[in-house]
Amino acid sequence: MTLSRRANEVPDLIRRLGSRRQAAVDAARARLAIVGARAVEALIEAIEGDSARVRAHAMPLLALIQDPRGRAPLIAMLLDTDAKMRETAARCLARFPGRESMAGLERLLAAESRVEVKVAAVEALVEQAVSGHEPALRPTLRILLDAAEDVRLRQSALALLPMLKPAERRELLKRLRQDGHPEMAARAAELSEAAPEEDRDGAGLRQLLTDLAATDYGTWNDAVRRLAARGAPAVEPLVEEMRRRSHDPEYCTRAGMVLRALGPQRARAVSEALETVEEPLPLQVLVEVIGAFGQHRMIHGLKSLIDRIAAAPAPDGNGMDPMQRVRAKAHLELARIGSRVAIEDLRAALRDRDRRIEIEMLAAVERIGNPEEIFDLLRAHRYEDRFMKERIADVIRAIFKRSS
Repeated sequence: MTLSRRANEVPDLIRRLGSRRQAAVDAARARLAIVGARAVEALIEAIEGDSARVRAHAMPLLALIQDPRGRAPLIAMLLDTDAKMRETAARCLARFPGRESMAGLERLLAAESRVEVKVAAVEALVEQAVSGHEPALRPTLRILLDAAEDVRLRQSALALLPMLKPAERRELLKRLRQDGHPEMAARAAELSEAAPEEDRDGAGLRQLLTDLAATDYGTWNDAVRRLAARGAPAVEPLVEEMRRRSHDPEYCTRAGMVLRALGPQRARAVSEALETVEEPLPLQVLVEVIGAFGQHRMIHGLKSLIDRIAAAPAPDGNGMDPMQRVRAKAHLELARIGSRVAIEDLRAALRDRDRRIEIEMLAAVERIGNPEEIFDLLRAHRYEDRFMKERIADVIRAIFKRSS
């Protein structure tokens, strides 16, 4: 393996984001999403560059990778002179729930003049609230109930209704049915009368799977809710659609939102789907969903996936094995429950010069590593880039501290 091929792959992929051939862009996006944390520094440089096409594609990739280093540059992009870039940055901050990004979105709402940009900020706050960042509920509810706000912003804020308790939802809709704006009152009445159960016909399901890919936030967000309402029967067709769209990181991410919303009681269906999938991006999502369910027996089952990936042939020499990040994510989920059931494979991955070490592998070692893993970490440190060297040093310090 040559270091030059390692170093050149990410910049080359980022250049392809500026292609006018959609197939080339899609392939580059899928590859960069798999590369993950190693691409973050180059993606940050890209959003500060001159190519509008590259910038527009680089920001969503930072959101998909969700590395903390991407948060501050995206917040800075909220001040960009191009309204489309501000809108894209706002949407991307939905994937970075927290005080800093929420504050940036609130500042944008206060200063922004373009309604479409403000709508993106509201939708990002809703997603942050849905992901568990409850403080984002406050500004969203304020907008929803403020009769002086633009009706488009208020309708966007309605997307938070599914996360409210039934009694809170009914009370809020009752209040909105009496709203002074006829569009808001009509929409509240429509939502109040909506049937709680979804139709079960195949045509309706196919439409929801298509809607999940929509560029319009309201459409795909509604599809997430309605697909989740179908329960376990939605898992198999959703996974098949993920496989069909396996080069679309955003679609796979949204599908993961549906699977998480199904809840731990559907974990068996998701775990069974894991055995039928071979595409890297859908596999990453399924691993993350199983980890989010938190059922130890299902998480321990990821050991068989790790063994399956480890037994596959090594990559062609550039170190970029697309399945390596799936393997790494599975290791991290096992480490989160304190399991060392796959520690021998983790140590083998640290020693493997034909495959690149992933950041999630280091996170796993940091959680469950013992002093006996330090030699493998030191050897890996000799060959890695600056960022990974720093992370390896952090992991070694964490192990020493835990062992002292």
